[in-house]
Amino acid sequence: MYTRKRYNKIVYGSRIQKVTAQFSTIKQWLSHPEMKKSHLKAKRPKVVQYADFLASVMIYGTTLQDYLMFEFYNKKHKEKKLYATGRKQHSFFNKVNNKNKTKLFKDKREFADVFSKYTGRKIFKLDLEGGNAEDAISWLQGMDVVFAKPCNSMQARGVTRLVVGEEPEEIVKYCLDKKLDIIEEAIIQHPKMGVLHPESINTIRIVTLVENQDVKLLGASLRAGNGRYVDNGGIFASVNITTGKVDSIAHNKYGEKFKDHPITNHPIKGFQVPFWEEVIEMCKEAAFVVPDVRSIGWDVAVTEKGPLLIEGNDRWSRFVWQKPKEQGLYHLIKE
Repeated sequence: MYTRKRYNKIVYGSRIQKVTAQFSTIKQWLSHPEMKKSHLKAKRPKVVQYADFLASVMIYGTTLQDYLMFEFYNKKHKEKKLYATGRKQHSFFNKVNNKNKTKLFKDKREFADVFSKYTGRKIFKLDLEGGNAEDAISWLQGMDVVFAKPCNSMQARGVTRLVVGEEPEEIVKYCLDKKLDIIEEAIIQHPKMGVLHPESINTIRIVTLVENQDVKLLGASLRAGNGRYVDNGGIFASVNITTGKVDSIAHNKYGEKFKDHPITNHPIKGFQVPFWEEVIEMCKEAAFVVPDVRSIGWDVAVTEKGPLLIEGNDRWSRFVWQKPKEQGLYHLIKE
C-alpha cells in the first residue's frame, strides 16, 4: 500500500525524504478505503479503530497492510509485539544487507549473470536500442513460448507470456516497443508442482540469513497461481523447513483462506514439495555468492531435473512469511 516512489524514498532516501514520505504515507493510509471500513471488521466505533491503528503505527511500526493482513485490530499487545512489521523488518534489512551490494537483486540482467549457475534456463538480455535485435531473433528460433519482462520489474509486474510461432521478428519488435529487455526460456515445472495450478509456475520462497559463516533458514512458503500465469497475486502457504511439506492452509493478500486450491480444488495442507533437500542445498549455496547481502528471499521453481532460481529478493515479503503461520516471527530476526 505504498507507491513505488514513496517506498524508495522511505528505504533509500535522505533523512528529510524519509520523514516527509512517512508522514505523507500515514495521511494516505488514513484516507484509504480499506481503512475507512476496517472498523466494521473490528466491530467497534471508527474513532476507536483509527486511534488503535495510529497507536500500532507508533508503537509497533505497523503499516496499513500489516494492520489489516495480520488483523491487529483483533490482537492484544502481547501478540502484536511478536510480529515483524514494516519498521522492524526494514531495520533488520538495513542492518544485515549492504545497500551498495543489493542492486543486482533488483536488476534481472545482473542477477542472471551472477547466479547463472542456478537459473537453469536460457535468458536473453535485449538491448532496448535494438543493437542486438538480430541476435534475439536467432535466439528465438525453435522456441514455442517465452516470458519477457523489464529488467527492474518487481512482484511480476510487466511479465508477459509470448507465443513465438513462426514470427520471432514480431516478438522482438513487441519487446522493444514494450521495453521488455529480459526474454526467458519457458520453465517446465515438475508435474507434482503443476497439479496445484497448471497455468502458472508455482514456486517456493526460501528465506536465508548468513550468520557466522553458516546459513540460517528463516522460513519457507509455497506460492501458487490463481487464474494467472504468474504466482504473484495468487495464494501462499507455509512449508515445513525440515520436511518440505506444506503445514498450513493457504491465504491470499485479501485475507481469504483456502483449504483447497480455489480453481483446481487440490488440497493445500500436506502437499509435498519434490526435490526438497536439493532446494535447500541450492539456496544455502547461493546465499554465499554475495556475502554482504546476508538475508535473501529466494524464489525457486522445481522441474523434473531439480530446482532452479527464479530470482532473489533482498527485501522479502513479511506477509508470505508470517501470515500462514498465524503468528509473529519477529524473534527470528530480532537479534
